[in-house]
Amino acid sequence: MRILITGAAAGIGAAIAEHALRAGHAVLAADLDPDALKTRWSKHDGITVHTMDVRDAAQWTSLFDTLDEPVDVLINVAGVLRPGHTGELDVADVTLQLDVNVRGVIVGTDAAARHMKPRGQGHIINIGSTASLYPTPGNTVYSATKHAVRGFSLAAAGDLRPHGIAVSLVGPTAVRTAMLEVQRGRRESALTFAGKRALSADEVAAAVIDKVLKEQPLECYLPSSEGLVGKFATTMPGMFLKQVEKARAKGEANARKSDY
Repeated sequence: MRILITGAAAGIGAAIAEHALRAGHAVLAADLDPDALKTRWSKHDGITVHTMDVRDAAQWTSLFDTLDEPVDVLINVAGVLRPGHTGELDVADVTLQLDVNVRGVIVGTDAAARHMKPRGQGHIINIGSTASLYPTPGNTVYSATKHAVRGFSLAAAGDLRPHGIAVSLVGPTAVRTAMLEVQRGRRESALTFAGKRALSADEVAAAVIDKVLKEQPLECYLPSSEGLVGKFATTMPGMFLKQVEKARAKGEANARKSDY
């Protein structure tokens, strides 16, 4: 398969690209940072790099228009997180998260769908989060963006299924990447660390390439137990919010552990 991956210079995106290459797929690695892309992938065969801003619909259209071969799979990984409590939010941080996490996924999915429809096949995988289900005070805007990614992905799946295009949402819990380290020690982000453990980027990548790519589920949460509890939290948010302070205390303790 020919797979386009955004946010592929580091973190989850780079790990997915590595797994895809090992599985024999052709990979197009896209990222906003050209230097990071070059550093990460210059010595790898089977991978093509593209510098692009996922927020820019015109860049998506240009990318698909200039490809010499069709893309079979789009994996939208690029995302940003800026902690902050409501009433203390930085407007620039709000705009950035909405633009990258929501606009980027929507315009990317739309461009990929236009590209895939004539062939009557394709698969779009959007990386959400367990924050797609849990309201997460402190990471309020990030939570809102990931809820939006879930809502859009499920609706888009309904739009595109008649055209032979599958849409999957992948929602991992905390993952050991630079994004996690930005949150460590910040009380606003304590809930990020409230789970049993953080996943590695390789664990997420393996799930995406070995499971989601093959089975094309509508949703896949990592671990699966977080998806079950998260859907309960979405259904009964009042009950969930009553447990926030207890979960925050657990998260603050976990964040101090070097192996989390």
